[in-house]
Amino acid sequence: MMGAGKTTIGRGLARALSREFLDVDLVLEARCGVRVPVIFELEGEEGFRRRETHALDECSRIPGVVLATGGGAVLAERNRRMLKERGIVLYLRARAEELYERTRYDRNRPLLQTPDPLGRITALLRQREPLYEEIADLIIDTGRGSVPKLVNRILPLLASCNKQVRHPAELPPLECL
Repeated sequence: MMGAGKTTIGRGLARALSREFLDVDLVLEARCGVRVPVIFELEGEEGFRRRETHALDECSRIPGVVLATGGGAVLAERNRRMLKERGIVLYLRARAEELYERTRYDRNRPLLQTPDPLGRITALLRQREPLYEEIADLIIDTGRGSVPKLVNRILPLLASCNKQVRHPAELPPLECL
């Protein structure tokens, strides 16, 4: 979910693992030359989600990368399949109130531009949490811990995860998903 710490914790994990970090939203912004809210404004959520799927496909084909997705990437079934098949998936879980506290001043969250952002977060979490849990290999409560402590808690869990992922050369084209 937005505000769970995907970018911050992802960067910390990438540093600790000596890997490249990619954030799908930042990849999209670099490609389009505008921020995510502008993409939403010009193309609507449907247009944004289409772009997101293509960027996720490309980014998830890069071996050894730590990848942060947008919170809504799980809404598309083929995105969930890509994530599940191509890597170890961490669900960074937080309560709606914590997510609200972390995002309430952020104007780059198009889905929160509403009179009741906490209500919107609660509804989004209710909709998305089963999808996050469906694809998660590890569930990490982000709570109030510091980023270094969370990264240090995640590292041994990743090391003990024996999941086999497909090599990028073996992956089918996006159109086949």
